[in-house]
Amino acid sequence: MRTWGFYFIALFMVFQLNCGTEDSKADGDSGTDSSRSAEAKNIEKTSTEQGKIPKPEANAVPVEVTPIVRGEIASFLLYNSTLETEEMADVYSRIPGLIEEIFAEEGTIVKKDQPLLQIEQDEYLLEEQRAKLEYDKQISEFARFEALKEKNLISVEEFETGRLALRQSELQWKQAKLNLDYTTVRSPINGIVGERVVRLGDRIQTSTRLFLVSNPREKVVKLFVPQDELPKCYLNQAALIKTDVLPQTDFKGWVKRISPIVDPTSGTFKVTAGVRDSENLLRPGMFVRVQLIVDVRENTLLIPKAALVYENEKTYFFVVSSDTVSRLELKKGFEDAEKVEVLNEVSDTSKVVVVGQSGLKDGNNIHIVNEKYFHWQNIGESPLSRLSFSDKNIKHRFL
Repeated sequence: MRTWGFYFIALFMVFQLNCGTEDSKADGDSGTDSSRSAEAKNIEKTSTEQGKIPKPEANAVPVEVTPIVRGEIASFLLYNSTLETEEMADVYSRIPGLIEEIFAEEGTIVKKDQPLLQIEQDEYLLEEQRAKLEYDKQISEFARFEALKEKNLISVEEFETGRLALRQSELQWKQAKLNLDYTTVRSPINGIVGERVVRLGDRIQTSTRLFLVSNPREKVVKLFVPQDELPKCYLNQAALIKTDVLPQTDFKGWVKRISPIVDPTSGTFKVTAGVRDSENLLRPGMFVRVQLIVDVRENTLLIPKAALVYENEKTYFFVVSSDTVSRLELKKGFEDAEKVEVLNEVSDTSKVVVVGQSGLKDGNNIHIVNEKYFHWQNIGESPLSRLSFSDKNIKHRFL
């Protein structure tokens, strides 16, 4: 019995020793996890402090801004029209006939007098030969009259009749030769074939339109300007031509002609503007917008029209001041489709809000998410600076 007692006591002591060891191990692991968590928090805190990531205020409005810049802007008269060429010709035949061959198609570059179309020649060739035979006959007859006249065997009246018959036969032969030559229809100008109307085998008359030929090198735009604008138009006036087909390209132009007559029905007068298109990018018939430059202001403050807010028939814009904005009523100068001249007393280093301003109020806190730029803010070479004005301080000139 005493042996069994010692045995149970020994087992109890071993069990207590094992439990103490496991508890110590668990406490050690728990301590390790706590220390790692604290270390991670310290690293996160240190990283945040080093990065200095700003947190916008809860009520800050996210916006996009753009800088106010200095540049050129013009006052102009704007008109819409279609592009034409200075040289354009509808081609007709001078004689009727059947089309035997076509030499030119749409897009063919042609020179003046180059063949475009061939009319069947058989009938006109026979007519020319008949007229030539009659002319040769009259030459022989008139030679006989001359010999008789020298011998005074015919009267003066008979001699003159023979001379006139010779002349008449000569003219008929020349007309027949001309008609034979007209069987080949030729281009009246240098240019390019814009349209072919007829087909091979068609029978045409002298009133049948065959081709349209135009010279694309000399392009013009005809504008019909209200008579009230007459004092603002003058010869060689600078112009800008734009088209939606090439939205990033501006074409220079100038006023070539001004009609001295005002149409009493429409109250307008015609202004013809020439277009400089050295790369031949424009095509006749294109819809274009023409700006006749009246005045130019240089080195003036400009903002995009995207910055404007309209309210109660007034126009406002928001100027950025640190992390807030100030609302200013616009004092407008010149404007065009993209930008407007600012006459307010603002710094040319300021920025204006262009996105997110619709809900802003004066003094609101803002958070700038992006700084936006417009293509015209690259003032290195503006379209106006390339116009080569003869007088930069343009004044109104009268006819």
